[in-house]
Amino acid sequence: MIFSRFFAPSHTSNNPDIRLKAIEKLSPDSPNEKSILHELAFNDDDERVSLAALEKLDAFALWLKMSQIARNTRLRSAAQAKVECALIDGSQQLSAKEAKEYLLKSAPSEQIVRCLPLMTELHEDSAFIAQAISRVGRSAFYLEMLTLTPSVLLKHHLIEHCSDIDVLQKALKKCRDSHTASAIKARLDEVRLLAQKPVELSKECTLTLSKMQALLDKSDFPTVEKQFSLLQDEYTSLSADFYYLDETTRESFEHKYSAIADKLSRHLARLEGPWREAQQAAAHQQAKERVATTVETVKQYHQKLQGEQLLSLSLGEVSEFQKAVEAAESAIEALQAYETPAEEIESLLESYRHIWDGLPTLQRQVSELQVQLKDWQAQAESTEDLQSLDAAQIKQTWAQATSDMAVVPVFLQTQWKTLNNTLSAHKRKAQARQQSDLKLCRKHINIIDNLVSQGKFNAAMVKFSKLSEIYQSLPDATRQVIDKRYQQTEAEIARLEGWQNYIAAPRKPQLIEQAQALVSTDDTDMPGRAKAVKVLRQQWQSLGSTGTADDEALNTQFDTLLEEAFAPCRTYFAELEAAQLSAAEEREQLIAQLTALVSEDYEQLARYQRFEQLKKQWQQAPQTDAERYNALRKRWDGISEQVNDLLSPWIQHNREQKTALVEQAELLSAQDDAAEACEQAKSLQQQWKQVGPAGKRVESKLWFAFKAANDVVFGKAKAQQQQARSQQRSVAQQWQQSLDTLSAEIEQTPLHEHQQAVIALGDELASLAVHPKERKALGSRLSKVKAVLDEALLSELQDSITRQVDAVVKSLGDTTDINESLTPALAPDLPVSWWKGQVADNENDLQHDMLMLEVLAQQPSPAELESQRSTVQLQLMQSKLNGSALPDTDALIARVIASSGQFDAAKGEEWQRRLQCILSYYAMPALEE
Repeated sequence: MIFSRFFAPSHTSNNPDIRLKAIEKLSPDSPNEKSILHELAFNDDDERVSLAALEKLDAFALWLKMSQIARNTRLRSAAQAKVECALIDGSQQLSAKEAKEYLLKSAPSEQIVRCLPLMTELHEDSAFIAQAISRVGRSAFYLEMLTLTPSVLLKHHLIEHCSDIDVLQKALKKCRDSHTASAIKARLDEVRLLAQKPVELSKECTLTLSKMQALLDKSDFPTVEKQFSLLQDEYTSLSADFYYLDETTRESFEHKYSAIADKLSRHLARLEGPWREAQQAAAHQQAKERVATTVETVKQYHQKLQGEQLLSLSLGEVSEFQKAVEAAESAIEALQAYETPAEEIESLLESYRHIWDGLPTLQRQVSELQVQLKDWQAQAESTEDLQSLDAAQIKQTWAQATSDMAVVPVFLQTQWKTLNNTLSAHKRKAQARQQSDLKLCRKHINIIDNLVSQGKFNAAMVKFSKLSEIYQSLPDATRQVIDKRYQQTEAEIARLEGWQNYIAAPRKPQLIEQAQALVSTDDTDMPGRAKAVKVLRQQWQSLGSTGTADDEALNTQFDTLLEEAFAPCRTYFAELEAAQLSAAEEREQLIAQLTALVSEDYEQLARYQRFEQLKKQWQQAPQTDAERYNALRKRWDGISEQVNDLLSPWIQHNREQKTALVEQAELLSAQDDAAEACEQAKSLQQQWKQVGPAGKRVESKLWFAFKAANDVVFGKAKAQQQQARSQQRSVAQQWQQSLDTLSAEIEQTPLHEHQQAVIALGDELASLAVHPKERKALGSRLSKVKAVLDEALLSELQDSITRQVDAVVKSLGDTTDINESLTPALAPDLPVSWWKGQVADNENDLQHDMLMLEVLAQQPSPAELESQRSTVQLQLMQSKLNGSALPDTDALIARVIASSGQFDAAKGEEWQRRLQCILSYYAMPALEE
């Protein structure tokens, strides 16, 4: 134990100098000594010992670990310098793949900035460089890599993926390669175009949304609907390019579009109802007028059928009439969409069409009847034998002829009236002549009655046979006088045995013939057909039955015929009853629904709307028979009155509210502040929408009054706005003229004085009383003019600087006495301090200064000076790590200029080229400042 204190290993000594000397004797090849060195490197308190141990171990992994964990500043800086030197100069312990992985995952951003520009062997991997630049995330580093890298492939990769206009412009200023400069200019144009795309897209979207917003103030439904659809298509087309916009702007546009589209949809829904009602009312009125016009035209054509011109009507006139009827029927069919046309009009048209469809037949009938009338009239005027002129037969023939005619012309009726008067005169004569026959018949009837009462039946039958002959020979008018007594007598005789068959035998076959005729008739008049069946049945029953086989056969045949004749009537009446019953049930349901409006709880608006729907359905419901309809109508009216009683207070309240709103709207026109009046008018419009209906009679009147008052307010505001906009446009045009004049002057000869003129125009624009959008547009134009001026002046100064640098370099190559050749007048825009330098002590110092300037400017150096350049780079990095200030570039340039031509290395074309690059680079920042 005692000896251990005297012979302890020197590396464990408390004296750091002893530990330093001990490190020199330790070898990393020995595992034990390597462990000791590792312990000293990471756990020794003296940074010198740690550095010496690390130098002895000389492992990249250990230097890297120390650069990450060291707390001592000097130790950490030295470790970082070693790591960076290994990255820049390469190391056998670090492969290119490991270096890339370290830079992408572990290396600090500052270390990447310092090392990566100098690691030229990695610049061929464009993807890796792009990832490293992205990890740093600095535009200055992007520019540094773009301008310093010797790899053409990397330069073009960085140019193609750069979207920063500022970076590209700075790179273009520093670029001396025409091919690269062209690529940068092309990328600048592309980026500017892409940068302008969101602006233009935003303007177009804003304009589209503004147009959509403006539609909210329009009340013409078709116009709003059409323009809304077009603007929706326009917005959809623009939204396809929304990927140019940032997420916030895109979401803002989408939110605005959704809100405006929703408002417009509701606005259209509000406009559609009144518009469709107005359209329907106009169409209804137009349909009614068309019906009246077309029916009147048909009536005018029909008047031609009343005169003798009927006989001369042509096919063309018939065709015109048919077209007129078709037009009238089409008009009626169109009117049915709004109301049920009057049945008399439809019946009239149907009768007219029936008449004209049979016009040839009618013309033939009229012609024949006209001839017959003339013949009858001639007979009536020339005959003296009353028996030869059967007036009843003439009347029957007339009645039968006219019954088959669709219409009896007036001129025929006039001729018939004349003939009828003649026949009446003949009738009076016939009546006087037939009085004796009438007396004779009465006498025979009295005799027969006496014989029957006396029981002398055979004599009565014989007498009755003679009476029948006299009776049958009498005219119808005469027979009607004694028909009653004759029928009584006939009935008495019929009761006599055997006489019934005698009477019925000739009558029943006649009734069977009439029944057969009725069966064979295709009559659509079912009520008339049923009445005819009933009359035949009554006549048949009046004849009775004799009980004979022949009579029973006639009875069976007659029953079969009547049943067959009545079959269509039975079907017709069954269908009619079913239809009327269905219509009654439908109206019963409407009454039940109307009753619910009284018995159930409804909001007044819902009750009103439902009541209007039910009234419309009642009007459109099918018709039933009069008895049912009257009963249903009475119930409907009673319940409707109850509903009206419930709605009346609410409707009256609505009427009062809307009247008050009209009065308020009319007062707004007197306000001086039109904008404030518009806002109040909009508020009143919103209130109007919240108020329910005021009753059909006054609703339209109130609405038109309210609308007229609003139109006055908005018209006044619009006039004021137009006047203000006119003044603003005038002011803006004057300012634009000034700007155009200045722009033309700048294009011809840009001067520095123009900058003051641009500033003055900007100040004037700020004070102009114009719309914000107009101000923004004018400001954009002013910015473009300013950009053109700045670019022209900058280009001019750049050209001047380039000429001055060339002059300085040429002057240095032509003389060795710089004090005589170099003066501030030779290059007035270059720093004056450049001409006040001292000559370098030796050639090495001059090369050191030149390399220092090239490294700081990130300019390439000759290949033979790469080793010295690396030394200079390490010195600069060490200065950065220690926080020391970088060398003064103006002082270095002054010393280089002063030493030009003084040493061999400071002569020749290569030196002039290097000097020209350095002076051009450092002169440009001075220019920008």
